[in-house]
Amino acid sequence: MKKTVMITVTGILLMGAVIFYFVTFFAYIPSDKFSSFPVPKNAKLVKGKERVNIYDWSKASEENGIPSGYKLVIKSKGWKERDREGASTYYEKGNKIIDLIVQTDELTLIKDKD
Repeated sequence: MKKTVMITVTGILLMGAVIFYFVTFFAYIPSDKFSSFPVPKNAKLVKGKERVNIYDWSKASEENGIPSGYKLVIKSKGWKERDREGASTYYEKGNKIIDLIVQTDELTLIKDKD
């Protein structure tokens, strides 16, 4: 009986981990324009310029920032949080810097000058 319960619990935990991995890591795509910085797949590009993209994304919140899953993906792709000023967070990878500005339902990515 104990063995069956342990196998079931282990199976549920493994399934949960696999689902979490796929939901988290496949929900973001690398942006060619922003040095492969991950961008949510379901974020809608509202305005794009040479060094700036503005996205409509319902999970963005000025009060709470970005979801922890997004933070995890950014970190796992090698981006390090360099500095934070209000709604703006600067991420660095090598010699590349991305400014991620989070407002309610809106993400703005700004690429540092090359």
